[in-house]
Amino acid sequence: MRLQLLPFLLYHLFFSLNSAAQNGKIDSLKKVIAMSKADTVLFEANRQITEHLWETNPDSALYHAKEAYRHALKTNDKTRIAMGNQTIGVSYDYLDKLDSCLTYLNEGLSIYRSINKIDGASHILSDIAIAYYFRGNYELAIRNHLEALELRQQFGNKRFIAISYNNIGLVYRARKDYVNAALYYQKSLAIKKENNDEQGILNSLINIGSAYHSQGKYDSALFFAEESLKQAKKINSASDIVSAEGNIGAALVNLGRYDEAMDVLKGAERKAIANNYSSILFTVYESLGDIYSSKKEYAISGSYYTKGLALSKNASRYEQEIVFLKKLSRNAFNIGEFRKAYDLADSSRQISERLLNAENSRQINEMAAVYENADKEKRIEKLNTENTVTTAIAQRRKRERNYFIIASVLFLGLAFFAYKAFTSNRKKKEQLAAQNTIIEKSLKEKEILMKEIHHRVKNNLQVVSSLLKLQSHYIKDEQAQEAVKDSRNRVQSMALIHQNLYQEDNLTGIDVNDYISKLCENLFESYNIHPTRIKLIKEIQSLNLDVDTVVPLGLILNELITNSLKYGFPGDKTGAVKIILKEENNTLFLKVFDNGVGLPDDFQKKYETTFGYRMINAFIQKLKGELKTFTDEGTKVEIAIKNYKPSIV
Repeated sequence: MRLQLLPFLLYHLFFSLNSAAQNGKIDSLKKVIAMSKADTVLFEANRQITEHLWETNPDSALYHAKEAYRHALKTNDKTRIAMGNQTIGVSYDYLDKLDSCLTYLNEGLSIYRSINKIDGASHILSDIAIAYYFRGNYELAIRNHLEALELRQQFGNKRFIAISYNNIGLVYRARKDYVNAALYYQKSLAIKKENNDEQGILNSLINIGSAYHSQGKYDSALFFAEESLKQAKKINSASDIVSAEGNIGAALVNLGRYDEAMDVLKGAERKAIANNYSSILFTVYESLGDIYSSKKEYAISGSYYTKGLALSKNASRYEQEIVFLKKLSRNAFNIGEFRKAYDLADSSRQISERLLNAENSRQINEMAAVYENADKEKRIEKLNTENTVTTAIAQRRKRERNYFIIASVLFLGLAFFAYKAFTSNRKKKEQLAAQNTIIEKSLKEKEILMKEIHHRVKNNLQVVSSLLKLQSHYIKDEQAQEAVKDSRNRVQSMALIHQNLYQEDNLTGIDVNDYISKLCENLFESYNIHPTRIKLIKEIQSLNLDVDTVVPLGLILNELITNSLKYGFPGDKTGAVKIILKEENNTLFLKVFDNGVGLPDDFQKKYETTFGYRMINAFIQKLKGELKTFTDEGTKVEIAIKNYKPSIV
């Protein structure tokens, strides 16, 4: 169940040995057990054997886990006892016995917490999260991973922090929340680079590229696929090299760069077949089929889709099977085989319905598990309270043997006060629950109100834009018309921000990549610029910034891109505009380049009196930024911003 995810999860901090070496290690440990009588030695030897047997023989692993626990109890060492519970819990997880798994893991967690050993507690929380993850209970998996991450941040081991980030990313990917998946993969990658974890860097690059591909951000997917290829070659990982080549080919196909993609994919296909890397062939066959389909060579395209479909069926990859069935159906329709097209589409629909039913069942089970978990926590709390009361009663009864009358009076008094405390506590809980309900309702109402405000601001800005457009029809002077158009574009840049805010759950932050894409699209449309004449190149880091930062940033970008489009390419001159936005060393770098005619010699003298120049300067001062301009094969503007705020998610 875990072998396919072990490189990403580093499950239970255990790296598999090859079979011969592993058996030799187990034999050595068994000799230690036979020769030693020290409980500390016997505990550690049995625990290590357990880890070696989890994948291959979970029943024997459980036996040795219980032996390790038995010797841990004899040492009376709480750390070893907690580790013993953890080892048994993970063994039950491999045997797919979740209740027993959670019982032992929670017991170990309780011991670690009692001795304030936060590193051990974080590892058990991670084990609990993984157990929930493999059963499709992503909500409880996320909760426990986040709690483990918080503890790991406290004791500061960056390697484990990186593992937690990666694990959280995997859960978000399983939930098809690719934006958050990419965010946590990026965090994991940053730490792995800092720690020079070469294999970890490769895994994160592959994961990030996959997340961007699933979002349809093929430029970013291509970039990370190329980076993963470099890293795979650096550490000489043959299978990862072929996998990266397949991912590069898929990204190139989606970007319409078919000739480049063909060479890469054909090479990846040969290597995958020669080395039996069957999992890579799904991507290769789908991408090659897409290339030939785009050329209307449906017979060749269909042969690749059919190979992919056969692989999907053999591997029970139902979602991939749906993809190939749909593409075969489209091919059949294009060549007029309508009955075949219908049958293929119907087959894909049936599989989709089965998956949907399975997903619905998973979500129902997840909600039930979340409810049961909360219910268990309440019962545990109640049992702990009852245990405390029982202990107090036993102590009082012991004193009753010598001080019966006095103890009876004390007992009655304590019982009375206990009852009063219980009723008072119950009332406080009821009041607190009512207050929480009011607060939640108020927060929801405020969220709705904030969305409505952003919606209205956006509408008002659209009205202003429309009025400016209407006014421009009555203006004869070309310079005045240009000024009105510039004003409309500035208004539109702000309207886009409020449009994003009321459409997203985060009411204070903006996805700058999405925002800049929409801003550029509006400006190109405003100046009737066809993308084939002036190409737009973007290198935008995945950032979510506060609205107070995005508003001036958007207006600055609006001015810089407008200047490039208006003045950089006179007549029918072709070229490119490149936008770079990235965060480094607590500084936000914005760069806008074009390969147009460049700045005139008297640029500074003429431009510094314009409204656009003054506005940019004002915003740069607000953001504590520094502006640099260059004329080198076009115009280059670089801005370094110190005073910026990420959004609070």
